Amino acid sequence: MKRVLIISSWVAASQVGARTSAYALGALGIETVILPTTQMGRHPGWGAPGGGVTDPSRLRDLAAGVDAQNLHFDAVLTGYMGHVDHIVLAGEIITAQRKANPDLRVLVDPIMGDHPGGLYVDPLIAHAIKTYLIPLADIITPNLWELDYLTDHDAHPAGPDSVVVTSVPMDKDAIGAKLYAGETYAVSHPILDRVPRGSGDLLAALYLGHIINGLPQKAALTKAVMTTFETLKHSVAAQRDELVLVGADLSGTHYDI
Repeated sequence: MKRVLIISSWVAASQVGARTSAYALGALGIETVILPTTQMGRHPGWGAPGGGVTDPSRLRDLAAGVDAQNLHFDAVLTGYMGHVDHIVLAGEIITAQRKANPDLRVLVDPIMGDHPGGLYVDPLIAHAIKTYLIPLADIITPNLWELDYLTDHDAHPAGPDSVVVTSVPMDKDAIGAKLYAGETYAVSHPILDRVPRGSGDLLAALYLGHIINGLPQKAALTKAVMTTFETLKHSVAAQRDELVLVGADLSGTHYDI
């Protein structure tokens, strides 16, 4: 069985971050281990979340416990980082895992900002992601604002083989994702009136899962984008402002690619 180490936020009552990533990967038959960069009761967008950023020494201690299990990892996925020391630890883990498994795949979701407000993390965290984590990645999944920040207006950041840009307007009534990996490939879907939280976490995890399960990049992106769209529609129909993953088909097997 494939296994992915997720280093990202953990939120008890919101389907975002590591909970969403783990659910998506599990639906693709992939085992997960989570190192939580936050421990919160709910998404901060709803108000005071309870809990907060995981103490860096506690996260490092958790990582030591995971390391003592001598588990084989096929991939590492990093998401929200609450402290610069979390980024340092993630880099150390990626470097060590690559020594153990040269075929390790690393996806960095550089969660740091968006239009129109710009950065919503500490500038030191954003800088550390850009200069330390991004060069270690095989795949990154920025939105348009994050891509601009990471590349300084260039087309492709140094390090990753693949760049999947999310939330890209395609035309008047469509939005989607673009893959830059030697050539450009885009997948779009109709714009929804509202988008429940967690869609970026879902898309990144699904794309990584399909990749480590052996799908080509174009097929992996198509399945990830269209499955995310169907899940968003399912969640909107349930009148929820967060993803509803129970009852959603995340496998993507019904898309003939």
